[in-house]
Amino acid sequence: MANILVACDKCKGSISAFEICSLAKSVLQKRFPSSCVTEVPLTDGGEGFTDILTQEAAGRLHSLEVCDSIGNHSEVQIGICEIANLPPAVVQTLDIPPSGKLAIVEMAQAAGLADLASHQRNPWNTSTYGVGQMLGQAAQLGVDAILLGIGGSSTNDIGLGALHALGLSIRNDKQEEISFPCPSTWKNIRNLNQEHLSNLPPIRIACDVENQLLGEFGATAQYGPQKGLPKEEIGLFESEIKSLLKLLELQESKTFDLAKVNGTGAAGGMGFGLSLFYDVSLVQGFELISSWFEIEHKIKQADFVITAEGRFDQTSMDGKGPYQIIKTSQRHSTASLVIAGSVDQQVVAKASKNFPDCSFVSFGRSDWPIEKNLSSARENFVTTLEEFSFPPLI
Repeated sequence: MANILVACDKCKGSISAFEICSLAKSVLQKRFPSSCVTEVPLTDGGEGFTDILTQEAAGRLHSLEVCDSIGNHSEVQIGICEIANLPPAVVQTLDIPPSGKLAIVEMAQAAGLADLASHQRNPWNTSTYGVGQMLGQAAQLGVDAILLGIGGSSTNDIGLGALHALGLSIRNDKQEEISFPCPSTWKNIRNLNQEHLSNLPPIRIACDVENQLLGEFGATAQYGPQKGLPKEEIGLFESEIKSLLKLLELQESKTFDLAKVNGTGAAGGMGFGLSLFYDVSLVQGFELISSWFEIEHKIKQADFVITAEGRFDQTSMDGKGPYQIIKTSQRHSTASLVIAGSVDQQVVAKASKNFPDCSFVSFGRSDWPIEKNLSSARENFVTTLEEFSFPPLI
């Protein structure tokens, strides 16, 4: 009997991580009825982060009402789990107490890029206010620590909106409170006051990005255009951030030093803003997920490993989940398969040299427009996996 591990990420815009794992298991059980198939849905801290981790930890989901990134009403969910249910390696990685409750918060639920229409995507007009509401309400539930996933965000407001929701006073020259601060309103800010900030338990942020807040490789230059910022406005946006930092420095002297710390540029500076006033630390995302699901142990036990994502390209090789899966599989001499909606053949050529035991397959049709590929992703994925030539050991 063969042991097959299915550890797949989402295919953005078409198939969730849960769905793609389920589809793969269904195909494999039909093709190899005597095989044992283990599913591990992967998450990069964005869409699915709360559902995936909460379910694995036998936790429960708690519904909240908050603002989305453009100020509209939104219903979100956070996970609440018992820390005692987590593997010891997770508790050690997060550096949290061994007992009590952990809140799992997904930034993308309140400030997700995928939730905005194309014409709404503009980081001048988006705010992390709703994320602050989520953190504040999580704290009110009596949790002992918060785990925050920050993938897939639509914002570049250095966490100021979240801080305002948590009690940071933001006033204009008339001493009027700015109710929903976003970067387009920063020019009106004359005074910040942290006196009434809410208390929060320790916050651990799952993050694989090492960019600093400012500069050529900072949040704005690297990720602003992906969120709808015109490239010609990068310099202006950066100068607005620097002006805001001078105001924040009056509240917290470490402001500019903190901006130079690796990782503070992730999610438009979300971790930076929270770190100014709270006990915050970044944890390596895949290390956390690997410990949460005991992935390395599962790979050791597997005869074959399958991983998937929407597109396998150079960004995958920069450390995304599927890359880490095949890297670990190669280390244990376990044959593997990457099945992606599309693959960059030049990247695959390089990867094949480093991962000789790995196959790379695309399930998308290069002669189809992206809309058709997205709508047919499930059928194409199933067909491709049904036709793949597995090694004889399976």
